Amino acid sequence: MKKLASALLTAGLVATSAAATVGCGGNVPGVAKDTFVAPVDVLQVKWRRHLTDEPLIEYKPQEFASAASDGARVFIGSSAKTLWAFSTRDGAIVWKQALGGAISGRPRYVAETRMVFVGADDGGMYAFDAETGARRWVYHTRGPIASQPVYADEALYFTTGENRVYALDARTGKWKWQYDREAPESFTIRGYPSPLVVKGRVYVGFSDGYLACLSAAGGDVQWARSLAGDATRFVDVDATPLYFKDTVYVSAYSTGVYALDPKDGSTKWRFDVEGATTVKGRGSRLYFTAAKSGLHAVDLEGHLLWRQALAAGGELSAPSVVGPYVLVSSAVGGTYVADAASGNLYQYFAPGHGVTSEPASDGQQVYVLSNGGYFYALALNQR
Repeated sequence: MKKLASALLTAGLVATSAAATVGCGGNVPGVAKDTFVAPVDVLQVKWRRHLTDEPLIEYKPQEFASAASDGARVFIGSSAKTLWAFSTRDGAIVWKQALGGAISGRPRYVAETRMVFVGADDGGMYAFDAETGARRWVYHTRGPIASQPVYADEALYFTTGENRVYALDARTGKWKWQYDREAPESFTIRGYPSPLVVKGRVYVGFSDGYLACLSAAGGDVQWARSLAGDATRFVDVDATPLYFKDTVYVSAYSTGVYALDPKDGSTKWRFDVEGATTVKGRGSRLYFTAAKSGLHAVDLEGHLLWRQALAAGGELSAPSVVGPYVLVSSAVGGTYVADAASGNLYQYFAPGHGVTSEPASDGQQVYVLSNGGYFYALALNQR
């Protein structure tokens, strides 16, 4: 499989028109903005730590890892092949562990096991004691693991760059089952979705354009359908599916955002947009980004409510919905804070070198890793 960084395809492409034309079932008017209104100090730097060496001036680094927290500690990795646990209060080092490869995904903390799980580019899925950092087990695969693992019913589910999904015993790391699809010969977009596990089923996307629904117990295929439409390249389903209001929402790079019936994968509606990321839900709204057209909010019927252009954003992260705000990072800029109701921009945090990874939050603080390797804890002003 040939993976291209999506920044190479989308850097510098932004929407600046006065109204959006993408939509479900024809042209649906929307709101596009590229200016700030009533700036608000939503985020304030509480502490920061540097996780990597200083990048060379002529080199444009990217850090893909995002953070996870158990409230007292925040866990974060980076290209420096180290998993860190910092105190959420003051950033003091609780523990750190060297891994066999760079970390490009988000750890998963599981209170039930008191462990933190993280994948690495060396193909290893690692399990550590969350309090001490002691390694409990490691399971090696043949492809990089850049997605966040998912825990359900004492099993750990994750995808790899070899177009495969695995299920392991979370306490021991013992293999339970795996399912894979053949990788396409054409170029595909860089991206590795996490599985969605709900009601005994695992929903997972693949780079060949398929979304598969598998039995969580044994990996048996319940249904699989292509979301590629008429597209012949960049057909990836690289976004993590969302189960929300009895519907599965997922995006395919070339064909847009889909609302699917979880029973059989049939389409309820499709929102036509290129390059959409993982969909997030809150209340009666869905949020997603697309590099060419910015941050979107749609209702549960797929109608566009507003669109924020995010000028010069380049590659955009998936959105994070935190309280009344939606946060989005841009690989060539920084992190934007928008009002979830209106799409108005309140703040822009630019730490230098851009931010590729998705912002993370524990409800009290927001965590951002810059492409320069600086990890920030930002106090959240809840209004």
